[in-house]
Amino acid sequence: MVSVFYPATDVDRRSRARYLSTQLMTDVDRQLGFQLPGVFTNSYTDADAVAGGSFPVVLYSPGAGVTRLMGTGLAEDLASRGYVVVTIDHTYETTPAVEFPGGRLVQAAAMPGGITPEVRTKFIDARLLDTTLVLDSLARVAHGDNPDAEHRALPVGLGTVLDMNHIGMVGHSSGGYTAVESMHEDHRIIAAVDLDGQIGVDEDFGRAVTEGEDRPVLVMTSQQIEQVGDANPSLDAYWQHSTGWKRQVTLRDSAHYDFTDMPLFIPSPARTAATRYAGPIAPERGTTLVRTYVAAMFDKFLRGRGDTVLEQPPTEPELTVLR
Repeated sequence: MVSVFYPATDVDRRSRARYLSTQLMTDVDRQLGFQLPGVFTNSYTDADAVAGGSFPVVLYSPGAGVTRLMGTGLAEDLASRGYVVVTIDHTYETTPAVEFPGGRLVQAAAMPGGITPEVRTKFIDARLLDTTLVLDSLARVAHGDNPDAEHRALPVGLGTVLDMNHIGMVGHSSGGYTAVESMHEDHRIIAAVDLDGQIGVDEDFGRAVTEGEDRPVLVMTSQQIEQVGDANPSLDAYWQHSTGWKRQVTLRDSAHYDFTDMPLFIPSPARTAATRYAGPIAPERGTTLVRTYVAAMFDKFLRGRGDTVLEQPPTEPELTVLR
């Protein structure tokens, strides 16, 4: 299941899209331990795509067991800058469920032992296949075909705005591993961003690490991860073996989920008890910095712009270039 965000027109005739459906909201609230507000997104459902041009394509993969909906804000931000963004749910992994059109829910597969290294490896294998399927399906859309499983009509003009020659991928946590590994496996992807993720499962590194990568990768890590110490040996190995452009930036006072929409939903009174999800950094500030650097990465390598924030050391006190 995917969502597609794109520069749109004639939105006055369309409805604002909800962040979560009423059916899914109860299960997500139970999973998080606090109630999400019933908010609307900044997007409009099924609006016509802007005519007269094409836009680079960016795929988004969420963390292990996490819904693609937590990448909605980043996807909307990129779409507002002139990208087509496709967020991907990994069925049978996403908790509590993946919701398909018509309200059909597919629950996550039972994992009595939790997300073990063996389970995580299965996740990644399935994610790589998901990514290939999505790229193949987008290629069909660009050629005027409709790959929708239920043959629903696609938004007007969607196929014409897909620039399939300039594709990037961004992911959070296991989604970051998915992004880098997918780029290594599929040469249609030409730039990747890893948001606080390893590039492997424990000591079992991915092929992008063991074989090296010659295409560009931006890694943004949380202070929470950096304080663990040697929690991410895959990045050390990646730096040794890869010849492409690469940079690692850490976000001060951040936690693992500060790279998703989650901190924006945590009520202020609950923030001190939610350190697993969000660090002391103000959610609006952390969100702005993450979105700025992700956009800069794709502006640089998908659009060839030379005036991005990546061209000089960070001036923001919250950011540190590690390498």
